[in-house]
Amino acid sequence: MKTKIINYLISLVLIIYYYVSITTTYSLIVTKKGGWYLGEWLINYQDGGFKRRGFFGSLFVFINEVTRVNLEYIVFSFLLLVYTWFFYLLIRLFLKEKNNLLVLALVLLPAGFGMMIKDPTIAAKKEILFFLLYLIYIICLRAKVTIKDYVLTLFILIAILTHEAAFFYLPFVGFAYFMKNEGSALDKLRKIFFYQFLPAVITMLLLYKFGLSVNTENSVLFLKNHGLVFDELGIYEYDTNYNVRSFYKAHIYSYQTYAISVLFGSLTFLIYCKLNRLKINPVFLIIQTTFLIPLFYMALDWGRWINIFFILLTLYVAAENKLTLTRKGELIAIIVIVFNLSWRMMLKIEGFSTFPALDAFLKQVYYFVYYKIINLI
Repeated sequence: MKTKIINYLISLVLIIYYYVSITTTYSLIVTKKGGWYLGEWLINYQDGGFKRRGFFGSLFVFINEVTRVNLEYIVFSFLLLVYTWFFYLLIRLFLKEKNNLLVLALVLLPAGFGMMIKDPTIAAKKEILFFLLYLIYIICLRAKVTIKDYVLTLFILIAILTHEAAFFYLPFVGFAYFMKNEGSALDKLRKIFFYQFLPAVITMLLLYKFGLSVNTENSVLFLKNHGLVFDELGIYEYDTNYNVRSFYKAHIYSYQTYAISVLFGSLTFLIYCKLNRLKINPVFLIIQTTFLIPLFYMALDWGRWINIFFILLTLYVAAENKLTLTRKGELIAIIVIVFNLSWRMMLKIEGFSTFPALDAFLKQVYYFVYYKIINLI
């Protein structure tokens, strides 16, 4: 299939994602004033002191105090800007590439970008800022634009102060730095340690040693005095001592099905890499997976963490060279595209679902294999 047609198809899909993301964000932030969405963006330092995730909330509160513009409109305007910039850069990047149908398969992956359609509640989450910063970084590396190491450190710190989950995806930054920059391997590893890993670790230690809970006793009243009343308190009534393991045990069936989504997401990338003759360093994948283990242990939103992983991986390979597919390769790509349109992964609990008959068959196969392995162990 001609490259230009494929590029237009990819751009069309991304425009749809952009529209869904903006309309969903407006609904969650402005219309519903959701505590899990708007509330998370408004965590701030002014209502009690230094805390996790409070960086941008402090800025939004300051703007509100200066301009008297409603907080929900300030947050939405910021997200509108971030989403617009992100999708503009992404579409522009894809239009410059000689893409094949496998790229469209990646863009439609339900565990990656496709989740924006399959579960739109992923919109308005803070990771869109991670995606934008990483995309800018990838574009700069591709264009051979030199980014000072201390600037990269600053972006990493901003990301972690926005949401500490950014720390657990740090290997993506280090991997891109190592693969795309010139110099000796030892020198690059030294810079990754001193300018990326060490500042990130120190920041995380400060957050968890001295940082307050995201919800102080004055948080809700403080925001109410700034003109905001939540329809639901969301994050401001979350019990930090909640027994996460008991929740996992109560929903063990559903959480196990995330393995199916990870499997199909990984197969999509495996097929993509094989047919495009692209190699992703297995050492990086092992390190990144190791980094993610604590996040999956501590936080319930498994679909969210998987989604971030696959989107960042998509952004990395987006700038890599693609090959012209053979007829057989195009047929395989079409099969992957159709299959990726047939299933979904949700933010929490529902790890995989598809058409009822296929869903039942796949889960039977999965559990047959799963319990065989358990019995062998």
